[in-house]
Amino acid sequence: MSDLNSKNKALMRRIYEEMWNGGRPALAVEIFAQPGGVERFVSEFLLAFPDLQHTIERMIEEGDQVAVRFSARGTHSGQWMNFVPTGRSIHYTGITLARIVEDKIIEHCTWWDKAGLMEQVRG
Repeated sequence: MSDLNSKNKALMRRIYEEMWNGGRPALAVEIFAQPGGVERFVSEFLLAFPDLQHTIERMIEEGDQVAVRFSARGTHSGQWMNFVPTGRSIHYTGITLARIVEDKIIEHCTWWDKAGLMEQVRG
């Protein structure tokens, strides 16, 4: 494993361990080249699921790209979209693919089970 890949994987870990699990959406500024939408999304999501915890299930890297398969668990304690708080435990999985240049994520896409989460919080 090259130093570049080690740094890239460490950067991806920060998303899940520090930004999400640590409840620090403002770290998006340090991680993403264009952090505005990410910081806003994480902040709003954590208002609805304040105890949300992500687990990295697998991480694969190739060149300047890193793929992460993750799972998340938490409690629906606040308003999310049109769903009032239910107090229910939730769980979902997803995959993020990111391209990293000069210690910043410059492109990323996350696919996650939003429909499954919506089923879990339906009242």
